[in-house]
Amino acid sequence: MRSENRSVGQEEPLSFIEVARRRQIVECAIETIAKLGYAQSSLAQIAKRAGISKGVILYHFANKDELIEQVVTDIYIAGVYFMLPKIEVQSTTSDKLRAYIQTNVDFISNHRIQVVALVNIMTSVRNEQGKLRYDVTAEEPILSALEELLRIGQQEGEFRKFDTRVMAVLIRRAIDALPGLLSANRDLDLEPYKREMVTLFDLATRKNDIHGEPQAQVIVKESSN
Repeated sequence: MRSENRSVGQEEPLSFIEVARRRQIVECAIETIAKLGYAQSSLAQIAKRAGISKGVILYHFANKDELIEQVVTDIYIAGVYFMLPKIEVQSTTSDKLRAYIQTNVDFISNHRIQVVALVNIMTSVRNEQGKLRYDVTAEEPILSALEELLRIGQQEGEFRKFDTRVMAVLIRRAIDALPGLLSANRDLDLEPYKREMVTLFDLATRKNDIHGEPQAQVIVKESSN
């Protein structure tokens, strides 16, 4: 039996041993989901990989849903710690955007098992109404933060005028396509994707002349004279 449901949201602090055990269970859940897929990753399968009983998992997590929630949280937190310092150290907004893309791709490349597991979860877990739990509304904080970065770039005169929401969605969709590619080919080299994405969105956002007009507009004006 679990002691008053030792799970997320508990008031008493976890001991070192409990923290280590929870981390082990989360890591084994990630490995199991990445290998078997979400539907086949029962608590029994996760317990088997961890070398513990199912009861041990239920001591630390109320059910599979709670465990999966912790898996998603841990992967996102790991991503923030991996990327944010490398983005914040940049001096210009253009460099921050470049670092944003690079660190996103690097995190995906360096955490392939976690990313494959996350894709399985995002495309499988549904709520009581049968809808995906992690739908587009779940990424709103990510989109909003990226949109704010783009808006700052425009205000500071580094970026041309464009719809910041549209650009944020396009950047995220380009990044979010990579986990699916990795699911199909875990040996995929993501370096070419990173280089092209950095170049693509640098060209898409920057000002191309001293007046801040896109190069295409400048050419049209010159040819009409």
